[in-house]
Amino acid sequence: MKKFLFLYWLSIALLFGVFYWDKSPIAVYINSVQTDFVSYLVSLFLDKGLMRGHDIIINKHYKLIIENACNGLVPYYFFLASILAFPSTIADKIKWAIIGYISIISINVLRIWIITKLVLESRSNFSLAHDWIGNIMLIFTSLSLFILFIKTRKKDIS
Repeated sequence: MKKFLFLYWLSIALLFGVFYWDKSPIAVYINSVQTDFVSYLVSLFLDKGLMRGHDIIINKHYKLIIENACNGLVPYYFFLASILAFPSTIADKIKWAIIGYISIISINVLRIWIITKLVLESRSNFSLAHDWIGNIMLIFTSLSLFILFIKTRKKDIS
């Protein structure tokens, strides 16, 4: 357990330091590409004209903005750190890193769509949609994926 916790926190530090910290050129690029990608995916499910760049126009005075913190990488990095730290084969870690990315980004797009639909009904729904429903969706997805990873992984022989 101590080894897992040490590797988990080390993975968190490395993933966020290299791939999320705004002083890292790699992170700036990855977050920009990821935010563009998520904004594009969200635009596929919204009414035409609702999306402009990273902005979802609710009305002429109110918009939702998809920023780095909304692009799905934060929950993905927490999930990825978990599977990197947990004993398993490299093949399983790569497989679950890919499954996790696809799943978490898909749920994140659904989360943004739900937030948008609820805020279109009433701006007062933002906190409920974003802080509660959206975060619970991402936490449940990440935790479920990690449990599936643990139950299906092959133990590392080394």
